[in-house]
Amino acid sequence: MSWVVLDYNSKKIYMSETNKLNKEKSLYLRQHADNPVFWYPWGQDAFDDAKKMNKPIMLSIGYSACHWCHVMAHESFEDSETASVLNSGFINIKVDREERPDIDKIYQMSQSIITGKNGGWPLTIFMDHNKFPFFGGTYFPKEDKYGMLSFKKILNRVLDFYSNNKEEIKNQNVSVLEVFNKLQDRESRGDAIDKNTINQLKTQLDSIVDTINGGFGSAPKFPHFPSLSFSIDNCTSDLDRKKIKFTLDRMCMSGINDPVDGGFFRYSVDDLWMIPHFEKMLYDNGPMMSVLCDGYNKFNDSFYLKKAYEIFNWVSNSMTSDLGGFYSTIDADSEGEEGKFYVFSEDELKNNFNETEQNLINHYFTDSGKKNFEGSYHLHVYRKKEVDFKKNIDNFESILKKLSNLRKDKIMPGIDTKVLLSWNCLYIKGLIKLYKVSKDKNVLDVINRAFTFIFESMITDKEIYSCFNEEACFPGYLDDYALLLSSLIDYLTIEWSNKHYEVSKRICENLINDFEDIEKGGYFFTSNNHEKLFYRPKSISDDSVPSGLVYATDGLLQMGYISGEQKFIESAHKSVNYIRKSFGDNMTSNVSAINLLHEDNLDREIIIVRCDESSWKKIIKEKIYQRKFMIYIQKDVKDLPDAIESKKNIGDFSAYICKGMTCQKPITNLQDFIDSKYV
Repeated sequence: MSWVVLDYNSKKIYMSETNKLNKEKSLYLRQHADNPVFWYPWGQDAFDDAKKMNKPIMLSIGYSACHWCHVMAHESFEDSETASVLNSGFINIKVDREERPDIDKIYQMSQSIITGKNGGWPLTIFMDHNKFPFFGGTYFPKEDKYGMLSFKKILNRVLDFYSNNKEEIKNQNVSVLEVFNKLQDRESRGDAIDKNTINQLKTQLDSIVDTINGGFGSAPKFPHFPSLSFSIDNCTSDLDRKKIKFTLDRMCMSGINDPVDGGFFRYSVDDLWMIPHFEKMLYDNGPMMSVLCDGYNKFNDSFYLKKAYEIFNWVSNSMTSDLGGFYSTIDADSEGEEGKFYVFSEDELKNNFNETEQNLINHYFTDSGKKNFEGSYHLHVYRKKEVDFKKNIDNFESILKKLSNLRKDKIMPGIDTKVLLSWNCLYIKGLIKLYKVSKDKNVLDVINRAFTFIFESMITDKEIYSCFNEEACFPGYLDDYALLLSSLIDYLTIEWSNKHYEVSKRICENLINDFEDIEKGGYFFTSNNHEKLFYRPKSISDDSVPSGLVYATDGLLQMGYISGEQKFIESAHKSVNYIRKSFGDNMTSNVSAINLLHEDNLDREIIIVRCDESSWKKIIKEKIYQRKFMIYIQKDVKDLPDAIESKKNIGDFSAYICKGMTCQKPITNLQDFIDSKYV
């Protein structure tokens, strides 16, 4: 394969045997290293070349597990005619959105502002050498279809527009930047996030809940974990309980759950939760584990705990590095086909199962034996059989084992083995909840191993890194700091660790010094030392992961009350004021803000318990520490920080109930504590 090289003086194209992506560590970028398109990685070289040659930039953003990214690659980026147009007319840049979420955020927003359409991946952006976008879209087909022009027609129109409308592009750039600034500076409300706000959010969620199939909204149907967590926490009536439990049941027995190997797919393409988008993402399965544990704790339904363990086993078996970190994604495609690894042919089911087993598969896992995915079977439990299925689930273990063995003979989808800090922390948070409800030492061992990896491989004295891919790379984003802080604080609720406490304090200092918006409050997505782009994102809205700004605020509040550091609390309260002013009437996109920062949480109740292990086991048995923010300090722990040491150990048992910075007189009798109104 040969590659194009640009000559600045003659503007001619020559051939070379090297490629700008072939030395990148990103799996997604390497997937494009043999395209006939002359790709650049994101960097100054690309922008300098665009300026020298007076060419627009075509920026393509995606990730390795993205099905439609693969489709566009096969149709257009591997096509020599399309590549010729791209190479002659554009400077072409490839970005892995998992490595550079900062770039993805601003250009997703740009595309929506310019076109008025939702974004997604692959994201296709046309921009000038100053990094300002003037047009964009997502997937473009090779030929005219789906009501869209072909990619080549789009390219030619963009070239014509760029050549003949330079002044219009400049004016549009100014307009786009103005919209960005207005979005960041909006002050739509100033009232407290209180019980009335909670009720308003419940009303909005009720208005979009799917009472027929479960979940929120229509196809494509995403789990939306903040809404699920909120609904579980706030289901006070029997009707509310039935609604959220119905959703959990539907998800656990639907097409987005993999009943064979465990884990949940990204989303469902239909209202019925039948056919998923087959990629599996770590950032979905960590929050899903948390939701399942919350459901188990709320409804005492062991089926949810079983499904949480299926996630645990899948990640442990397929998505864990030798060092203890967790991989990011597993592809939707294998052998060039979406879902091929996950679905089963008619012959596979007939030739490998006896008649009794076939009847069970047809009855429970198919709609009366009907094929449902491109002439094959995507197996999942059908709604009319759900109740019976839950009662008899143990009878299917041998069938599920056989199905798993059948998959072992197939070519497995590609796994993106980079370790992303924020996604790992989301999964660790799920593991901590699993440990709380299971008391399983194996789970605790996995948690401790993961933290050891993070401490040794992704944190230095000067830096926290966002990604580990053979080595640590990319400076940490707000989500990395905020979710690491949150997971470390969660850890302190199951086992005291001076190291975890000290790292938590350091992160709080980083958030204030490097991310805080000193003028308006809140925290930017990138640090003061990060690469400067034309816009610096700052958002309270939940995205594919919950808002890092909200988690940073919450973490600073908690650490302020634990450590006694007033500056942590002051920074957090300043951020709370920003959040109050920033979320609009559409509350469903800001669930994390409402869930974490309503009035009952601002002066956070923290319970410090100092006792021996036997007393702590009695507290665990009562499930008290699952309901409350409670830190357990073993009696023999030494060298405690002053803020914790000041809560003196009195006799065999001491429990300090603190609201904000004020602590009550300690309860020194275990049974009195268990019986108290505080727990």
